[in-house]
Amino acid sequence: MSNQPEIPSKPSPPKSAQSGQKSDLSLRYLRLFETAQDGILILDFATGVIEDANPFITDFLGYSKEELIGKQLWEIGPFVDKEAAKLAFKELHDKGYVRYEDLPLKHKNGKILAVEFVSNAYHVNGDTVIQCNIRDISDRRKSEEELRVSKALLEKQNWAVLAYAHAAIALSRADDEATLIKDVCSAIVKEAPYVMAWVGMAEHDEQMTVRVAGMEGSAKAYADGIQVSWSDKTLTGKGPVGQCIRTGVATIILDTEEDPRFIPWRDRAKTYGIRCVVAIPIHDETKTIGALAVYSKIANAFSDSEIQLFENLADEVGYGLRAIKHRQDLALEMKERQAAEHQLTLALESTIAAMSKTMEWRDPYTAGHQKRVAEIAVLIGEKMGLSQDRLQGLHMAGMVHDIGKVAIPSEILTKPTALSDLERKMMQGHVESGYQILKDVPFHWPIADMVRQHHERIDGSGYPLGLKGDQILLEAKILAVADTIEAMASHRPYRPARSLEVTFDEVKRLSGTCLDEAVVQVALDLFGDQVLIKKLLEH
Repeated sequence: MSNQPEIPSKPSPPKSAQSGQKSDLSLRYLRLFETAQDGILILDFATGVIEDANPFITDFLGYSKEELIGKQLWEIGPFVDKEAAKLAFKELHDKGYVRYEDLPLKHKNGKILAVEFVSNAYHVNGDTVIQCNIRDISDRRKSEEELRVSKALLEKQNWAVLAYAHAAIALSRADDEATLIKDVCSAIVKEAPYVMAWVGMAEHDEQMTVRVAGMEGSAKAYADGIQVSWSDKTLTGKGPVGQCIRTGVATIILDTEEDPRFIPWRDRAKTYGIRCVVAIPIHDETKTIGALAVYSKIANAFSDSEIQLFENLADEVGYGLRAIKHRQDLALEMKERQAAEHQLTLALESTIAAMSKTMEWRDPYTAGHQKRVAEIAVLIGEKMGLSQDRLQGLHMAGMVHDIGKVAIPSEILTKPTALSDLERKMMQGHVESGYQILKDVPFHWPIADMVRQHHERIDGSGYPLGLKGDQILLEAKILAVADTIEAMASHRPYRPARSLEVTFDEVKRLSGTCLDEAVVQVALDLFGDQVLIKKLLEH
């Protein structure tokens, strides 16, 4: 055959040398043949008759050399599949080479041997022979099988771990029971073999019903029309979920087609490709309140490690349900408390507005002053990043920062000329009077202190306490700047309103000594566009 290799010949040496070389080659070949650690059979190319067999193959197969030689390859006992051996011989004839790893041999004692079977056809001195090399690959097959089993186990564990991870994320995001259960079940069935997951909650009615709290998966139609109970007196209570809730321990059906406990649901399960089920109890501290059930399309999908993961997940579901219930109770309590606080705040704001209105009646020349100061202060506070809560307190303080003026005679408040020293001292006393009026009101914020400090100055030159720097509340510093801007830019009985340019030049001059530098800078940036401040200052 043209595709069969020919062993190349060399130039003929002298006859004596040629004879010696043949003898050496034959001896070398014989040693290799006898000592090879693979089985070797030499066959006649035309007939497939075994012409020689090395010691390894006879030991390996348990047959003597005499039992092998003279028989065709497919006639000897070791070949389990005679037809496959004939086909291999035919392929060898056609191609000059064959290799098989799926042509097992049988030992004389009946043991099946996994081998690698490699055959080549050679031309030797004008003749064609076949050499069959047979290698024992039992250890390799054993390792491959162990690897396959290990890989399958790892794959199952990986499915369970990923399902757990997805479900854990869902648990952390859920805000209510329905969402938690739906998201957990959806997370589980994302993984390849899991076709359905559901959570059943144990009801304490007469039938001991298991309520479906949530269900997801491609096979969830399997549950349509099925009634589940956790009573041991009904057929529906003897399934994995009912048994799990009743006993408080995990229940597993490794193969729905073989486990007799699953006979009532076997045909239905086949329709939806369900082969394996595990039900894990969900606990509320010491008692079982439900079960997490996971259905797989492959048998034996849940070993101890997977069950442990799902047990941990069921514990997390139980904890999540308790946490949601606790959060809902807290939310309800907080809502009721906030409603009460809102009512109180509205009452305080109404009181503050009434106080402010009282001041306007006594001092019509400064009508709206407190309201405008409050609005300017809140804008500055917002720009400085104060929270909404602090801004609300700042607004209230602004609305009553001059409330102490109720203790000052109207003729002094409305006097069109400069005040005397005594009158000025009386006027300065309004901050202390305001403090005394407000200090016993149960505000959520230090309103009384803000009012008392809004005429304190950074360098300590203010009144009534001579506070300086950080001794002064930030809200009081903001009120001081807002009060200065509004007072200078508005008309008073004893002087006309100053222009905005003059007002802001004065504020800049006082920055860092009387007024807080950071607050002034924010105010200047905020009111750089004078449209806003003009709108605020409109009477």
